Parts: sequence; C-alpha cells; structure tokens
Amino acid sequence: MLPEDNVLFKGIDQHDCRRMINCFNADIRKFKSGSRIMDYSDNPDKLGIVLSGTAVMVRYDVNGVRSIMESLSEQSVFGVYFTFTASQRSGIEIMAETDCDIMFVKRSEITKRCENACQCHSKVVENLLDLMSEKAISLNERIEVLSQRSIEDKLISCLRIIEEKTPEGKSPQIPFSTTALSDYLCVNRSALQREITRLKNAGILTISKRKFKLMRNHDSDN
Repeated sequence: MLPEDNVLFKGIDQHDCRRMINCFNADIRKFKSGSRIMDYSDNPDKLGIVLSGTAVMVRYDVNGVRSIMESLSEQSVFGVYFTFTASQRSGIEIMAETDCDIMFVKRSEITKRCENACQCHSKVVENLLDLMSEKAISLNERIEVLSQRSIEDKLISCLRIIEEKTPEGKSPQIPFSTTALSDYLCVNRSALQREITRLKNAGILTISKRKFKLMRNHDSDN
C-alpha cells in the first residue's frame, strides 16, 4: 500500500496527500518480524499507520504478564492517542508479527492550525476523529469478550465478532496464533487449546489453520 492510500487520507486526492505527507514530516520505516515497532513511553505524540504487514499491541502489567490488546493489520492506526488509558502502571508496546512498513506522524503536526486553512487538512482531522470512534468501538468489543466468565464464552464471543467483521463471501480468520489468542483472551494457553479441541469434537467449531466456522445454532450453557 502506498503511504497516500491509507485511512488517514481517505477522501483526499493523491496530489494533496503527497503534499500533506511532506507537510506532516511523515517518517516511513521497515520492521522485521518479531521486532519492537514502538514503546508508548517513547513518544506519546506519535501516531503509527500500518502500510503493510501485521503487528500486535502488547501490554505488560506490573508483574510482567503479557496481554495482547489488539491485532493490527494493513490500514490500522495506533498510538497513545488511541489507547483510552491514563494508566502509567503498565507498559504498552507495538510488536511486528510479520515484516512491516509503518508510517509515523506526530499528532501535533496533524491537529495544529493550518496556515492556509486548506480543506484537505480539515479532512485529515475529520478522518482522525472517525478513527478514534472506530477505536472506541473496538475497545467496547474487547470489553465484551473479556467480561465473559468462561474460556468457552470468551472464545465464542471473540470468534463471533470476527465473523461479523468478515466481508461476505470470505472465510473468517483468527488474526492470532494460539499463543497470541490466549494472551488476547487473558487465559491459559493449554486450557484454551483444550477448549478448542472440545468444541471441535462437539461439532460446534471447525478450524483449519486460522480459518474457522462456528455453528450458528450454538448457545453457551455457561
């Protein structure tokens, strides 16, 4: 994906996009799989946009326990501005799951008053507010998943949300490995694997690699 094709510049023609990328002093970097892309303590003013590849937002609590907060695919946006947390007691990092191209922009560069009062700058700010709304929805979905009491209910809730977001005609796909999924659900990996196996044997869930299908008539008894 070209830098000017990302969601921050939606509705703006390519000429203006390139001009604004220069105006914002955007910084495009490459990251290898497994490398750290950003630590939120590094620069709270920095926004990142995934141009290619996949990454995860990882949180470490005071005891060093890891939780995955979000899967970040192409077009995803991340940064302190989007975490909706004021807590300083835990560390948040963005880690590359695959090789990634990331564009960094300072939020202050986007939200500062434009000397020319150009329409395209106003559109970028509007897009930024839309992205914040989408992040709020994503946060509510995560709360919905984590509020479930059993591993089965957490898993089923997570898979149903993925299904709802999958375009018609495509197979829904879990964006995590089993280990990463257990970190996302905040459950023990072995217990999650046993639950997946039980659901498969019961005919409730079919799964091949990361693609899955849930039986629509399944209702949790818990």
